[in-house]
Amino acid sequence: MLLISACASSPYTYHVEPTPLKKQETKYSLAEVNVNLSLGHGGDASSEQFATQAEVQEMFRKTLESDLKDEGILASESEGRVDLIIDIDYVRTFNHGGESLNKPQVSHNVTILSGSEKLASFSQGQYTTKYGYLEDIAVNMEITAFSWDEEDEPKDIGLVSKLIVKDITNVGK
Repeated sequence: MLLISACASSPYTYHVEPTPLKKQETKYSLAEVNVNLSLGHGGDASSEQFATQAEVQEMFRKTLESDLKDEGILASESEGRVDLIIDIDYVRTFNHGGESLNKPQVSHNVTILSGSEKLASFSQGQYTTKYGYLEDIAVNMEITAFSWDEEDEPKDIGLVSKLIVKDITNVGK
């Protein structure tokens, strides 16, 4: 007889037990959003076609803030708040010729603090964007046709932001 056992573990590391964080209730403030933008094979650092490091970082900040608000977990100025430090490694990947994009390679780390006390953290290693089934087929067709470009990059950023915010929403007990 063969027994297979799997242990479900939390993707979150809690640094304070019991955690004061409440799933889908705790309100958060974006203390820092740090994006490390790098160019994959075929990228031209001198090209002005695509958003700069600062522009990508600002796109992430605005999108994360909007997604936190949409989920009802963005702290207002008057609320007690828990700070988020979000570090994102974003590799912009290119099609042959460097003028159109493939899906980015992304990883991120989120640290949750109250004052200087670290409450929780989580991270996700190398992944790429994955849209809904039919939309993913359409995106892949655009990539194949060399037409996924600087106008489409905010869609990838939005998808990464939604993934991060979904995980933030589920932190806590």
